Amino acid sequence: MSSPLTSTGPQRKLLGARKRCSNGSVHDQEVSQPSKYFRESSVDRLSKDERKTSKPPASNANHGKEEGCQWFENSFCSTRNISKRIILQESSCTKNLITEKENQENIVERLEVHTANKKLQSPRIKKEDEDSNSQKSFQDLDFLSHVESIESQNSVDFADTVAESPAEDLVVVNRPEDNTQLTVASSETESHTAVEKTVGGKQSSDLEKNVEISSNTLKFEKQSDNDRCQGMDVVDTHVSDVLGRTPQTGKEDGLESIRVGSLRDRLKRKLLQNLGARSPVSPAQTVEEGRQSRIKEVEREAAILQDEGSVDDIGPFYGLPSKVQELLQKQRGITSLYEWQDRCLKLPSLQKGGNLVYSLPTSGGKTLVAEVLILKELLCKKRDALMILPFVSIVQEKVKGLAQLAVELDFLVEEYAGSRGRFPPIKHRRRCLYIATIEKAHSLVNSLLEQDRLDSLGLVVVDELHMIGEGKSRGACLEATLLKVLHARAPTQIIGMSATLNNIGDLLSFLKADIFSSDFRPVKLTEYVKLQDNIFEVQKGQTLQDRLDHQRTVTFEYSPEMAKVDPDHLLGLVTEVIPQHSCLIFCPTKKNCENVALMLSKLMAKHRRELSQVRKQERRDLLKELYRDGEQRMCPVLQHTIHFGLAYHHSGLTTDERQLLEAAYTDGVLCVLACTSTLAAGVNLPAKRVILRNPYIGTQFLNRSQYKQMIGRAGRAGKDTTGESILIVSPKDRCKVWDIISGPVESCFSSLTYDDGKGIKSLILSSIGLQITSTTKAVFDMMSQTLLSLQASHLSCDIVAMTKDALQQLIDEGLVVQKRSLSQGEEIFCHDPSLEVTPLGRATFKGSIDLEFSTQLYTDLKKAEESLVLASHLHLLFLVTPYDLVKDVRPSWMTYFKQISLLTPVELKVAELIGVPEAYVAKKASGQVTRQVVDEFVVKRFYLTLMLYDLWRQKSLWEVAEKFDQPRGFIQNLLSSTASFGACVYHFCQELEEFWAYQELLGTFVKRLAYCVSAELLPLMEISGVKLGRARQLYSAGFHSTAQVAAAEPETLVRSIKQIPRKVARQIVASAKLLLNEKAEALLQEVEDLVTVPVDRMTSQGSPRSLSQLNDMDIFSHSFSSQ
Repeated sequence: MSSPLTSTGPQRKLLGARKRCSNGSVHDQEVSQPSKYFRESSVDRLSKDERKTSKPPASNANHGKEEGCQWFENSFCSTRNISKRIILQESSCTKNLITEKENQENIVERLEVHTANKKLQSPRIKKEDEDSNSQKSFQDLDFLSHVESIESQNSVDFADTVAESPAEDLVVVNRPEDNTQLTVASSETESHTAVEKTVGGKQSSDLEKNVEISSNTLKFEKQSDNDRCQGMDVVDTHVSDVLGRTPQTGKEDGLESIRVGSLRDRLKRKLLQNLGARSPVSPAQTVEEGRQSRIKEVEREAAILQDEGSVDDIGPFYGLPSKVQELLQKQRGITSLYEWQDRCLKLPSLQKGGNLVYSLPTSGGKTLVAEVLILKELLCKKRDALMILPFVSIVQEKVKGLAQLAVELDFLVEEYAGSRGRFPPIKHRRRCLYIATIEKAHSLVNSLLEQDRLDSLGLVVVDELHMIGEGKSRGACLEATLLKVLHARAPTQIIGMSATLNNIGDLLSFLKADIFSSDFRPVKLTEYVKLQDNIFEVQKGQTLQDRLDHQRTVTFEYSPEMAKVDPDHLLGLVTEVIPQHSCLIFCPTKKNCENVALMLSKLMAKHRRELSQVRKQERRDLLKELYRDGEQRMCPVLQHTIHFGLAYHHSGLTTDERQLLEAAYTDGVLCVLACTSTLAAGVNLPAKRVILRNPYIGTQFLNRSQYKQMIGRAGRAGKDTTGESILIVSPKDRCKVWDIISGPVESCFSSLTYDDGKGIKSLILSSIGLQITSTTKAVFDMMSQTLLSLQASHLSCDIVAMTKDALQQLIDEGLVVQKRSLSQGEEIFCHDPSLEVTPLGRATFKGSIDLEFSTQLYTDLKKAEESLVLASHLHLLFLVTPYDLVKDVRPSWMTYFKQISLLTPVELKVAELIGVPEAYVAKKASGQVTRQVVDEFVVKRFYLTLMLYDLWRQKSLWEVAEKFDQPRGFIQNLLSSTASFGACVYHFCQELEEFWAYQELLGTFVKRLAYCVSAELLPLMEISGVKLGRARQLYSAGFHSTAQVAAAEPETLVRSIKQIPRKVARQIVASAKLLLNEKAEALLQEVEDLVTVPVDRMTSQGSPRSLSQLNDMDIFSHSFSSQ
């Protein structure tokens, strides 16, 4: 449970304990244990009449109270005063001897009163004697100074108390006849609470009604050891005279002869004990030892709390250790959080583990809040966390960015994207952060539910939560994932980051979450609209005319030729901010991105030649890096534009090329990027000015959310004070601008109904397979909890009818069976039949196979099993070629014919078995009409397989892209998608025993397919952020394994590999260390599973024993008995 919040942040549970070790006031501090510091004196309680006759003068009592308060402050308010040697105040031996007689009479009179009441309290006195004997010996007291103080104050009582050590108990002696209380504080940590317990205790309540406390209190100062030795001689003689007895020289004999129960005997006995047991340790040393002892105790308490996995705050940075704050400052330059971030992290509902959705504009700092919550879950609550991101590129970027933090803070990060990810995930000894795409996150949650391990997942963070309404399979997959977490009722917290939505209330009801919203932006954004030569500023208003305020008219010096080439004045708008600042130009298509970048570079070459001299050497180094990663090939457009600080950015580039360009733009080497809308939803690349080339994405007009996402990139926090966006509009689109800048915010609706209810069928199939629902009634109950059910009236859909139709289709397709059980032996069918998945249904949902293709996949595998060609990998490649990419390809028949003509006879046999005859392709290439019946879908799919076959034979992306006339990015995406689908096919076959042969074949094949590289480069390619070009550089530099990279220093990589930035080198080393940690965890878990001994063999406790619970003899005896 989290500590309470204050204005300065979360309080720590150990705050009180730590303050007790400081030199400050201890008045308000906690005391760890109940104390016995104060005891009532051995004087009996007096009767009412006796008390009335023994009241002292009022003035004397008041004076005692004042001095008592002063002594209390000196004794308890600081550890410095407590540590002093306490002795009586400014006394002299001579004055004590002169006044000795008067004091003798006072003491004798008090002893007579004590003797008269001794019988009434003898049991209690005996108990106090036993307690006193059990305590440590007291140090000696300068009795001469004490006597002088008694005479000067006339009513000061005498007590045998002195501080020996910080752990010594405190004794209080109450004298009703003199209304005097002498107290000696002997502990720096046990003070104020003891006083309150004694004064307010039940045992002393009768005395307090008639006796005023402390008419005078003794003040003590430090005295030397020599003075104390001299004082002890006087103590023995003086006490003997006062009590009328002769001092005994034999300590042990004297103690035995003293009668127990008499106050007189007890006083002398205590003084004699002190005389023989004086501590050789100085008071200052004793106090210091006590302080160090208390510090160690507090440290032990903190260690216990951390070992037990306490959910309380363990540090000053929002409950996190201060090391987290130091790492954020060192690695990212974050010194403090924004005000909204502080308020959000301190929300009571968030602290209690409630679900939360927070909505802010783009670049508002949403991700940092999520990372703080994730770190708190991992480090404080000791539970795993899942972060769901929309794209593979963002997942890879996040894994790479968190690698250094994970190594420093000792937690694991696992990537679940593409072909990466373990199913089921291994049980880690350390806490793990799973970073996954939407599809992989769904499979991960399914796996945890199947193994009944969802409780280990403490937090789920969803970025771009509004994608739940995307309208396609990804939105339905995200809704199904969140629904299963909610339906399982596991203690898993859900945090969603969303854009501003019109119906955010529906998401809140679905997730049972609270909302936190703000319009905060770290940098002020000013919106402009450019219409021909006029630029208007967007302001608040009710109409379009009110919203658009004319700002200026462009006056760029354009020649007629320039105006014809650049009618939108892009060169003038760009050169207003570069090279001092950066600029993004959003274009509607990929081709337009390249054209804009090339056009601007040509204009700069003619009219702004000086821009090519800015950071000239660094731009040349960037060109060399691109040339090396492209295997001595480079895009001619980039080769021309980079000299002027320009580049284009879209999915047609390879991942390596995009990462290099993004890094150069972030470092300021590149000033302008012409990009598509995917950059706005991907990595964070802000700019001083954002220009929208026109209000279209492809052929579709922009909506408000897309517009807001693009202009949200304007303004770089920490670098720019303001940001600007300029929307270029043609006269024909002028009326549509109102919908973009002032239209209503889009709404988010469930995607389960996409493609005729395919999302509903997938959800029902997986829920039955995971036994979340096992009856028809349970299916309808689960569907009533979906977002679709909440929005059914608005979407005008019948959720009951749609559920019935989906369930019936699953039964008809052979994925689900319905069983009716007999009731008590009677032939009466149960009204709520049970539901079970068939083997094919189980393989479909566990392999994450699209329902549209599950039956086709089963058919293809069954057909290939009869005549599988293993002389080459071509047949296996065809079986794992993704079905969903076939619709996007248009074969070039001439290229197709050339490639199929180069196949060997064995490979041609594969084509024939698949259903792609060579004659059919030849007629298509020659333009002839053929009447041969073939499956066009299979023909197109095999065309993709031929691209993959070239990659498998380690031909470069450039070669394959040129040969098949496809963008480099498409070829790389094809390879990534094939590796991911291959992993799905492998899991599909694992659930079907009839496909045992594929289980053996696909395991190693899919792992190698993910990279399509030689075996020696595979270990290096597994490191996050290392692509083919970088892997070859590492291998050439002598780093042949992950362990060698992890053991290297970043500076070593910088010296060994040309033109590698230090930041990249640090990330590679950290990623390698993280990968080694993951592999070590996997091996340890494998060993744990192997040596876990069954219950009946090793223990009778009802649970198996793991490796950590067994010794060598246990393992040996178990192995011997099993033989």
